[in-house]
Amino acid sequence: MNEFFYKLGKKASKTYQATKEKAVKLSEELKIRGKINEHKEKIIKTYKEIGEIVYNEIKKDNDVSKDDVISKCEDISRANDEISKLEAQLLALKKVKKCIECGAELDINSEFCSKCGRKQPVTEKVEVKEEPKDTKEAEVIEINNVEDNEEGNNK
Repeated sequence: MNEFFYKLGKKASKTYQATKEKAVKLSEELKIRGKINEHKEKIIKTYKEIGEIVYNEIKKDNDVSKDDVISKCEDISRANDEISKLEAQLLALKKVKKCIECGAELDINSEFCSKCGRKQPVTEKVEVKEEPKDTKEAEVIEINNVEDNEEGNNK
């Protein structure tokens, strides 16, 4: 009987560990996607600000100075660079890469695209920061409604 509970506890622990790993990965993916969306919203806001600057200058019958919008354009470029970095982290987390021709997601080790057939370059290793693991294993304390025939099957 003790062996049955030991095996059951071990299986429950493995299932818990796999579920925990999936949850951590999903949580990290959601954080990255949230950061990407923040940058995209900032870009939209900056485009709007540029439009208002241009509109107001034209309305006053003035020429639009490059100096008026250059810092806003630099903000957009920085946000796009950050989005590219975050998208690379997301691909690394998912253990996939994008086809250089069509953009399809491929297994990280694929030599050719399964969609367009294009040969893919060798992928560099990208490290993903992992959160510290300070969670504890689950312990099976009590099991109810276990039928006697399960015990007979294990003998």
